[in-house]
Order: sequence, then structure tokens, then C-alpha cells
Amino acid sequence: MTRGRIQVENGELAYEIRGAGDPVVLLHGGMLDSRMWDAEMTALERHHTVVRYDARGHGESSTPTRRFKHYEDLRELLTALDFPCASLVGLSGGGRIAVDFALTYPDLVENLVLAATGLSAMVAKDPFVLEQNKKLEEASARGDVPAAIECLLRMWVDGPHRAPEAVDQDVRRRCQEMYAHTITRHRGSGFMLMDELRAIERIGELAPRTLTLVGDLDSSDILAIADRIGTEAHDARKLVVPGVAHMINLEKPRKFSRILLDFLDC
Repeated sequence: MTRGRIQVENGELAYEIRGAGDPVVLLHGGMLDSRMWDAEMTALERHHTVVRYDARGHGESSTPTRRFKHYEDLRELLTALDFPCASLVGLSGGGRIAVDFALTYPDLVENLVLAATGLSAMVAKDPFVLEQNKKLEEASARGDVPAAIECLLRMWVDGPHRAPEAVDQDVRRRCQEMYAHTITRHRGSGFMLMDELRAIERIGELAPRTLTLVGDLDSSDILAIADRIGTEAHDARKLVVPGVAHMINLEKPRKFSRILLDFLDC
């Protein structure tokens, strides 16, 4: 196992690398950090060179001071690690970065696994998400960090179909810790200063072999994106995971790792 930092334009990325074999890069969800991939690092390192990193404005990576592109940071990471190409596994905002990268650098992506993914330039329509986003903005405006974190947990851990007490409390606690760390360290700058593509309009250009996973308890927006990727991308299939919402790998780590290995190694 090696931990390190690489220089990107006007910043740094903190990363960890393990194992040997075909490279796989894990991209965490928005406002979370690479700790969400503990189980997958252990599962993948037996067969792959596996890398996880904190996106800029998240975890232990640097706080942005000017506009930047997450997908170009990923390009710098692959270059620094001397990977000619890699499979990308992204959840939520990490999938959003992975898709922008695959559209920009299709020859550098071997396989694409998108779990509960968003897409750049998507517009939220789910009533539950819109309600929680409004509460999040209000909490942020008054500087109420615990209330802001609770809104994130309601949207992206509990989901629109479950009460907080119906969710694995360890999963909730882990996400709460990561949200708190990113908010207090970076103040949401990983989103405020980023530039993206308009991937929602370019799904048909996605060229890599792709698996999209979605929990059946997730928001209607995320379910709709999974449907579109499954039908519009060149070589994609969709898998619905029952009984989970947005944090598929944290709620079902063994099942997620098994699906991941089966897809990457077939």
C-alpha cells in the first residue's frame, strides 16, 4: 500500500494505491471522500492495481482557490501514476466526474462502472430532493452545519422512501463524518468552483463498456439517469439493486464488490 499526493494545476490530490494488475480508479461521491471505498479496496487489490483519491475540495486534497475541472485532475492522476488507461468506478458525483472524463478522453477508459450516478448539467426534478435542497440552502445561509449535514443525509443516504431510523445507522454515521469533514475543511468549494461538460446531452457519445447500477429506493432523478445510460450509451447495461437508495456500496458492500469484480474480470 502506498499513500501520496500529486500536484495538479493550482492544487494537490491525496491518493492511495494497492495491489497489482489492471488499474482501477475509485471516485467517491460528492461531499464524501475516499474512505467510502474501504471494502472495495480490499476486494479489488487481490486482482487489480486499485487507486482511490480525494477529489479536489474533498477529504485530504487541497481546497480550490480558482476554477478547475475535476476530470482534468483525474487525467493528471493517471499521468502521474503512469497508467495508459484504467477502469473507472464512480458513485454519484464520482460517476459524474467519470462520465465527463470518458467523454473527453475515451481512449483512456477501459471500463466504466457508474453507481447511483449523476451527470453534469442535470436538473433535479424529484420533489423530495428539491425540498431537501431548499432546506440545505437555508441551513447553509444561517451557518447551521448540523442541519445542512442532515439534509445531505436525508437526500443521499436515506432517500425519498425511507425514514432515517430505517437506514443502517453505521452507514449514516460514516457518511455524516465524511460530510462534516468536507464541509468544515473545504466549505463546499469542490462544487462552487468546478467547471463541467454537459454530459446529460451527450450520453449517446459514451464509448466505454459500461455498467450502471441504481438502488430501487433512490430518487426519481437518479433512476431516470440510469435508464438513459442503459439505453443510450454505446455498450451499457443497467442493474437495479433492491432495498437500497443512493449509497449502494456502503449498504451492500459484499454484493457491490461481487458485481464489480464480475464485471471487471469478465
